[in-house]
Parts: sequence; structure tokens; C-alpha cells
Amino acid sequence: MFLAVFILLVGCQSDRGNQTEVTQTKTEESPTVHLTNEEAKNILKQLVPKAENIYGLFNPPGWLKNDKTKTIPGETVYALVIDENIKSVADLKKAVEEVFTKDVAETIFYSRYVTPGTDKDSRPLYKDYEGKLYVDADIGGHGWATKFLTDTARIKGQKDNAIEIEFDQTILDDPADPVTVKIEFVNGKWLLASPLVE
Repeated sequence: MFLAVFILLVGCQSDRGNQTEVTQTKTEESPTVHLTNEEAKNILKQLVPKAENIYGLFNPPGWLKNDKTKTIPGETVYALVIDENIKSVADLKKAVEEVFTKDVAETIFYSRYVTPGTDKDSRPLYKDYEGKLYVDADIGGHGWATKFLTDTARIKGQKDNAIEIEFDQTILDDPADPVTVKIEFVNGKWLLASPLVE
């Protein structure tokens, strides 16, 4: 009888140990992140140039090369995009979501440049046609006058997996108001969770 009670107690303790391990594993899957200013600077040094490239993709007619001799029948403003990496709207979205969270990507890029507007005369910047990507090459773009000084980054606040960071910028080489962005740790990587520019 004593032996049976002893085995039962050991078995219960063994089960408790497994419950603790499961709890620890779950906690590790969604940690709260705390960065130093130096770590925030290093993250921004990676994200900001990538974000500038993404904005360039959506600065009509985009930074992607295109062939104006190959167009969509009946929509000759759309020129075939010639790029090794981005050959469809899906590829374009994948590139955006390597830098921005899905919510921000939808708000500042997809809703304005990929999804047709409600106005009958509105048209998206990019569209797929017969398995290939086309860009509206009839819209003029604009230059980029802003420089982001990521070395000046300072953390304003941290909560869970999101961090708010402020850093300086220049516009046409003149000092301008500081930029505040939010970054978020999603699926093992840092993404911009706010626009880089308004």
C-alpha cells in the first residue's frame, strides 16, 4: 500500500513538472521586448532604407523598370514591369510586408495604389494582367528630399512587442521636425507599424 501511494505521488509531481514546461514554452512564444536606444538605432538602420525603397515603388510610376511598348489591351497607360523579383501584385505585397505590418501596408499602400478606387476614373498604380505585373506609366512622380538621421534615434515608449522611437530628419538638407515611428516585433522580426512619412 505504501509503495502504491509513493508511485502515485511521484507520478503527480512528474505531471506538474510537464505543466510548468508547457507554461514556460508559451511565455517564450510571446515575450515582452525591451530595447536600448542603441538596439533601436540598429533596427532603424536596417528598416528605414528598406522603407524608402518601398515608398519609391509607389512613387508613380514606381522605381521598377517598365516597357512602355508592352501594354494591357485597351489600357495603354499600363506598361509591363520588368523586374527579376517583382512580377505580380502578390510579389509587390510580399516586398512591402518584409518592412511594414499588414495593417500599415493596407492603409498606406494597397488601398491607394493596388485596389481600384470607387471613382469611375480612378485606377490603381499596379495591376496584374495575364500573369504579369503592369504599372500605370502615365502618372508623374516626385523627388525625395528627406534624409532620416537614424543615429539620433531615442526610444519614447515600449509596451509588449511595440516600441515608439523618435529620430531627427532633414528636408532639403534643412533641419525639420523629428519623426516618430512605431516598430513591432512580429513573427520573429521587426517591422514598421506606422508610416515613415505622412
